[in-house]
Amino acid sequence: MATITYRTTDDKKIKLAQLAEEKDISVNKVLDELVTTAITERDAFLRFSARAKRGNPVEALAILSSKASN
Repeated sequence: MATITYRTTDDKKIKLAQLAEEKDISVNKVLDELVTTAITERDAFLRFSARAKRGNPVEALAILSSKASN
């Protein structure tokens, strides 16, 4: 397991601790969940972008049009 040092303002540290307390988890777990969400969103964006580059806009619009008229 890796260790990362994260520097932040005192205000953010307090709010992060409050969030962790509200969720009844550690500050480390809160940060881990936030990082997991960010990485997942990035991965989804990259997959979508790759598929969009391979796609055919005319065909996609035709499919959308046919579904809209149903």
